[in-house]
Amino acid sequence: MEMLRELDLKGSALKELSSSIDNLISLVDLKLKNCKNLVCLLDSFYKLKSLEIFCLEGCSRLETFPEIMDTMERLRRLDLDRTDLKYLSLNDCENLVCLPDSFYKLKSLERLTLQGCSSLEIFPEILETMERLSDLDLSGTTLKELPSSIDNLIGLEELVLNNCENLVCLPDNFYKLKSLKRLTLQGCSRLEIFSEVMDTMEMLRDLDLSGTTLKELPSSIENLIGLVELNLNNCENLVCLPDSFYKLKSLEILDIYGFSNLVVENLLTAIGGRLGKQKDIVGLSSLHRLDLSESNLENLPTTIKQFPCLEKLILRKCKRLKSLPKLPPSLVYLDADDCCLQGGLVLMHLL
Repeated sequence: MEMLRELDLKGSALKELSSSIDNLISLVDLKLKNCKNLVCLLDSFYKLKSLEIFCLEGCSRLETFPEIMDTMERLRRLDLDRTDLKYLSLNDCENLVCLPDSFYKLKSLERLTLQGCSSLEIFPEILETMERLSDLDLSGTTLKELPSSIDNLIGLEELVLNNCENLVCLPDNFYKLKSLKRLTLQGCSRLEIFSEVMDTMEMLRDLDLSGTTLKELPSSIENLIGLVELNLNNCENLVCLPDSFYKLKSLEILDIYGFSNLVVENLLTAIGGRLGKQKDIVGLSSLHRLDLSESNLENLPTTIKQFPCLEKLILRKCKRLKSLPKLPPSLVYLDADDCCLQGGLVLMHLL
């Protein structure tokens, strides 16, 4: 039907749409407001290539939004107010420039993924609490910042911002995300500053800062008291860690390979030297994997033997490494592949 441009089904008792709706090849405006029996949309919805306005406001039984398997270049308005939407995926909607200001009214939403929405520069203010949203993926967007009202996402457990190359900072109040378990900022190549952690974050277990341009971490990082895994791979501008770093008592995995400027000896003084000055090990006592591959260290400090749980030590391609000190008896895996200097063998005193 080449001529039909507007279809208004507001308030009807529809439970679903016919799969042949994609024959409405010129449809511009589709209104399904207050279709309270509508429970799902067609998987082929994305084939409505002419669609510009799609209103689902008040479809209170609609729980899921289908995957958009191809580009929809013309869609500019999507109204989902007062739906029961739990999962919204808008991956690779390259022309999407903003979300509606009323986004926060999606009270049932549990997961939102906007991966690859390369024109999305602004995330809307969240003017009311959203208790159920637990997963938010904004990878590959062009966001420069997140709104300070993000702390209204009180149930947020996973925030993914991989390859957001325009992101320059996190909001100062990010530490108020008390439910957050995983924060991923891999490849955020303009991120130079990590916000102060002004209060304890007990739930955050996994923090990935690899490929950022961070120059330092705040001393308040010690407030990440539940942190288990920290990834700092290829943070080439990072030159040191704060003295408080050793207080990360729950840290089990530390990956810091690929540094060009980091003086690893100073790094290990921060995390190991502190231990040597104390009768009892109070910091990093849970560390069981340490990856220092491709770093410029020549020697490991003798204090490394005091890490009581260290099981894996990875030193691949540490070209300047000359020797290893006595290592902790807990160690079960050592990878020192390609660690010879000008053909010389690495001298290892393992135990």
